[in-house]
Amino acid sequence: MADEPNDEAGSTRREYLLYGAVLGSGVVAGCVGGSDATDTPGSATTDTPAPTETATPTATPSADETETATETPTPTETQTYSATMAPVGTLELDAAPERVVDGWGFEADVLTALGQADTLVASEGPQFWFTGFYDKLPGVSAPDPDSLDKVVTDDWAVRTEFLYELDPDLFASDPNRYLTYYGLSEEEAAELRDNIAPFFGNASRRKRGDGWSTWPAGEEYPYYTIPEYVSRYGDLFGVPGRASALNEFYTGALEEMRSRVPAESERPSVGVLNAMINPETEGSFHIYDPYTGFEKTHGKKQYRDMGVVDAFEGEYGGESGTKVDYEGLLDADPDVIVFHFGVNYRDWNGEDALRKTVEGMRDSSLGQQLTAVQNDELYVGGSAYQGPIINLFQTEMLGKQLYPEAFGEWPGKVASGKLPDIPAEEQVFDRQRLADIVTGDG
Repeated sequence: MADEPNDEAGSTRREYLLYGAVLGSGVVAGCVGGSDATDTPGSATTDTPAPTETATPTATPSADETETATETPTPTETQTYSATMAPVGTLELDAAPERVVDGWGFEADVLTALGQADTLVASEGPQFWFTGFYDKLPGVSAPDPDSLDKVVTDDWAVRTEFLYELDPDLFASDPNRYLTYYGLSEEEAAELRDNIAPFFGNASRRKRGDGWSTWPAGEEYPYYTIPEYVSRYGDLFGVPGRASALNEFYTGALEEMRSRVPAESERPSVGVLNAMINPETEGSFHIYDPYTGFEKTHGKKQYRDMGVVDAFEGEYGGESGTKVDYEGLLDADPDVIVFHFGVNYRDWNGEDALRKTVEGMRDSSLGQQLTAVQNDELYVGGSAYQGPIINLFQTEMLGKQLYPEAFGEWPGKVASGKLPDIPAEEQVFDRQRLADIVTGDG
């Protein structure tokens, strides 16, 4: 690893950051399964039951997907920029962060939903942030992910000297990502925190593997729902009223969508396949378990909320995914196939990897025997890096793909280069109302 500058004399915005390691008293049960360090869009990994969360001093955790958020300060109140999130504890700022480094797109979506997209200057994995849904919201914009500097190298090493030059105000990321994924030591993570910017994030996309580090407290810590993230980032950026309005809209829209899901006996069986991995590339398909075993993860949340009937149930052997060839796919023969990460892989390193997978399946003599292929029930799936905006669109998208009689038909083609526009009369949630909240007009 490159030598790390240790000159604190040049601090600017850093000087107003007061970092406290005040943690809630709750801890989580032991994790089961392998390391999460290789859990990129092209891999299938392990999930485990959820831990129990203990409330932190400045936020009220939710039992499910709802949370009571802080009220907007009155004109006579002093504006505060303070929030608490495990594992880092309580963070108190004198002003809202102006320059933010996010993770792989989840935190970017949360900040975009809170009207803070213009603070994003760099990312651990900008290629994973899918921004195509923002075009559907009037007046909402976000930076092009390609315009964001990448703070890790292609071989997953932290660009430490570059981070000193970048001089961000906040790492909107779980610091244990830097330890577990990128190989930093606790001492190196502490140097980033103390000399550059504090961390504020919590890895709750999926189950944290056995090798997951637990810095700085040294003990396992709770998972958070999307609304719990929204409330905490809303507090930290001084927009608690907007966070509250966003959570109210988000939970209401999800309740409406969940209410439309038909009885289980009327739902099709579904195979959730990785959009890029197929026999031509790796000799087999990667099949995902659409259920994580607990509610406080967001990576495959839309599949839980839409009550997916899994064609491969019982085939995972305790893992979050499995590998099958065409024969294995034919044995399960799902009514519908959804290509997870499909929105990401339509343009991946200049190649439409989703199209390649779909066309290979349609061209294969074995693939042509699949019910889903014969009935043209192949669909683009969502990204796992989904905050409130992306999750709402992806849940509606999946509802239309699986239950057209209840949601209206999904008009898009699986291998299309662009997501379709949904006619206003067929939209399940109010785009304008969401846009008004994001832009501060609601």
